[in-house]
Amino acid sequence: MKILEREIGSIEYAENQTRTLPLPRNYAYRCLDLFLIAKVEREAGSVGTCKDSAPAQLVKNIAIRANGRDVIKNYDMETLHRLNQHRHRTRPFIDSEGLAGFAIIATPGQVYMVHARIDFEMWDAIRPIDTLLDSAGLATLELIVTWGTGLDIHNDAADSASVTVNEATLYVSSVECVGVPPGTAFMTNKEYMIRSQVTATSNRHQIFLPVSNLYRSIVIKTHSDGDQVNTILPFNITNQNTITIQSGTEVFKYRMAGFLQACNRLDYSMEVPEIMTDAAALNHRLEEQSLEGYYILEFVKDGRLTECLDTSKLSSLELNLDVVSVGTNDFIDVYLTELIRPPVVVPS
Repeated sequence: MKILEREIGSIEYAENQTRTLPLPRNYAYRCLDLFLIAKVEREAGSVGTCKDSAPAQLVKNIAIRANGRDVIKNYDMETLHRLNQHRHRTRPFIDSEGLAGFAIIATPGQVYMVHARIDFEMWDAIRPIDTLLDSAGLATLELIVTWGTGLDIHNDAADSASVTVNEATLYVSSVECVGVPPGTAFMTNKEYMIRSQVTATSNRHQIFLPVSNLYRSIVIKTHSDGDQVNTILPFNITNQNTITIQSGTEVFKYRMAGFLQACNRLDYSMEVPEIMTDAAALNHRLEEQSLEGYYILEFVKDGRLTECLDTSKLSSLELNLDVVSVGTNDFIDVYLTELIRPPVVVPS
């Protein structure tokens, strides 16, 4: 197969509105790259700070939909940017230093940029092409973008702040495979998010996960009042809160949250991850801290997709968390990478 790289198009900013970009249906997609360029003004003296990887929050939601009904990808750009970091062992491009800090004003017309990648081929796999998205037989294929507002780049302490988006554009490019042999069947690399609110401290906060397919990985993101935090799943001398994935009495993962973060740092080469509470969260300054609020549960350790967690014969799958309620709006977002086997073709 040969590789085709091309620019697909762009989507212009429309506050709190949804825009759709039709994608070509010729070849098999390896990935789509998204590049956001925005001109943003932030009022001087605004209370609160910008969220992680701002201005990625302007792209509130990204979805890939096939045949008008099958949603293959569904997540936000802020988290996708960080998922890319652990999957590709380096943080995607970002230039937004002017949004850091408190009592500042961004120069009118100042440009901020952030990059993210939608992967169809499977990262860290012996055969990445096993999950290409072959678009040739699809009736429709669309990139659906839901835009946010300027204030979405601020945490909850900034409700009275003023942020003006002068203009923003999301550029889209692709990497595709040309010449897929006829009859080749690929697994579907499906990604989506489940959100659960934490309303009270509990040693058994349950989130029920769908069953029937294969799980490549599960990423947990904890955030309070708009900021990623470790305090919902604390790890210190008095608290070693745990994360458990199980089906009935069978346990697939049982980890202390902070210990898991330390292992993630080594496993994914994040030697200088950034802390959320300073400008390093927005740029590439070196801060020897952990990436707050992220916990990666990986099932494929050797690159063989046969190691995925097979839930086809399970009656249920539970994510049990030992949580602490720390703020007014505490949430746990669970990002699932699910593999769907191709249908079995029975010879006639």
